[in-house]
Amino acid sequence: MYCRQFTDPPENIVEKHKAHFGTFSNVSPKIDIRGMRAPYAGIPFPTFITKIRIKSRINYVFALDNYIGLAQILDFKALGLAEIIFWNKETGKKYVYHSIMPPRRRFIPIITKRGICASYRKSRFIKISWGRNHRHGAMTFSVKGDNARPKAEGYFYSKIDDSFHTDCMFVNPSPTQSRCSVTWFNTMDIKGHIAINGEEADDSNGLAIMTLNRAYVKVHSKIKVAYGLGIYKDKKIAFELKNSNLDAADADRYNDNILVVDGKQTALPSVYMTHPFGIDKAWVIQDTESMVDLSFTPLSSNSRTLNIIALRSSDNTIYGTFDGVLLTADGEKLTLKNFPGILYRNLIRI
Repeated sequence: MYCRQFTDPPENIVEKHKAHFGTFSNVSPKIDIRGMRAPYAGIPFPTFITKIRIKSRINYVFALDNYIGLAQILDFKALGLAEIIFWNKETGKKYVYHSIMPPRRRFIPIITKRGICASYRKSRFIKISWGRNHRHGAMTFSVKGDNARPKAEGYFYSKIDDSFHTDCMFVNPSPTQSRCSVTWFNTMDIKGHIAINGEEADDSNGLAIMTLNRAYVKVHSKIKVAYGLGIYKDKKIAFELKNSNLDAADADRYNDNILVVDGKQTALPSVYMTHPFGIDKAWVIQDTESMVDLSFTPLSSNSRTLNIIALRSSDNTIYGTFDGVLLTADGEKLTLKNFPGILYRNLIRI
């Protein structure tokens, strides 16, 4: 059976112009990949030019009793984009809010010990924060309504020492060893609420995934990522399955795919995601190692296209359910049925 071991993380991801590639059971003090030698076509461009090609994103996926959603902040260097989208699981109603952030020194921090990543616009306040010293994490948003959507606010808090908390890091060639992509992945129990139009809402318990990715990107970057988050037979389950045109040439050895069951991690092989009948119809997600065999049925989707000067970003965020089988490193077979999740597809030209 497929097996990819977790090892201890390096102090620095890049040393002497080379990255420490691998799958790590914790996270380095900094998510910093600057300094790779000649990352583009072997041409020794000045460092200040290659640093411009490093793009970052932070995703925060959350699931409460009645809601499931995704908050994300993208760093395009010249500007940033913050967005939160969530669904009421009972009614299927969708809520979407986004904000373009003007230039500033850094949208997404590189320090993993503590950090704040936020859109400070009053009508679209979205903040993701973590403090490993104080052993907590949080996500807060407060967004004003308009003719198309209501006012909403939410708050989620997590403790790092909860039983579901995991930390791991993936450092992958992207696609060769001259460039790299690093992802910090963690799961957590959360407690919080979402309130619509100022209505009172009691806190409830839920689960969340936070990922922070930094990568040397191409002119055209394509990514598809599936997040599953919920309870299966009294077990807390979270998984991330991804493929993109930045994947390593040896994708089974280096990838970001992971399954977490009650805080125990399983590194998964590379997967193929196909949608033979269109993105709004059933998706098929499979590997070649018989550890992942899933179908994803969309229930509601949101599309967004952004064009600003030389930047074009096209996104599809889809809420739906997973059916099929996942296999843990211990050989346990998880047969999922109507398991909630979000599938995200992004195309960027910059």
